[in-house]
Amino acid sequence: MKNTHAVSAPARFRLPLALVLVLAAFLAAGPAWAQAISLRAPSLANVSGVLTARFGVGVLEPVVLKGELEDGAQLALRCSVSLRTARDYWFDGHLASATFVSTLSRDALSGEFVMALPGRAAPLRGKDIQALLLEGWGVLEVGLGPWDMLERGRKYRLSLDAFMADADAPEGLSRFIYFWSLDAGAGTSFQLDFTY
Repeated sequence: MKNTHAVSAPARFRLPLALVLVLAAFLAAGPAWAQAISLRAPSLANVSGVLTARFGVGVLEPVVLKGELEDGAQLALRCSVSLRTARDYWFDGHLASATFVSTLSRDALSGEFVMALPGRAAPLRGKDIQALLLEGWGVLEVGLGPWDMLERGRKYRLSLDAFMADADAPEGLSRFIYFWSLDAGAGTSFQLDFTY
């Protein structure tokens, strides 16, 4: 008697082959996935009565970034800053949070790199990507609220998360789809615990 329900050898390998092809497509997406950024340690300052987080963002491989921009990529740096009251036995209490978004692209006509920064009417422009990154992202300031919300003797936790993604990527998906890699991803974070 002939078994009509047996799966042929090629059909058995279709699903694993499809999974391998999808994985290969993700890994072949290029250097954008491995774009690594670094944070300079944040600090807090009183700027005209506003509690302001100061930090810097650096790109570890500016040559790779330059190549991506020359190929037409439009990237966005997204930074989230939050301040919480630190508690030992319960969830931290939320005090303030803010986001910072800056876009980076290349003007094909002029050959200049263009960086848009929040609160600035005209974007920064320049042909030297390293100088532009230092000028635009070397020192960033994000206002969190009035300085007097801090109480003396209390413990606080400042958290900073930063990642770079395609400017058109949905915020929730950008980290997974655009930067998933076996190496370090494009996101980084920093936490500072302090007593005021």
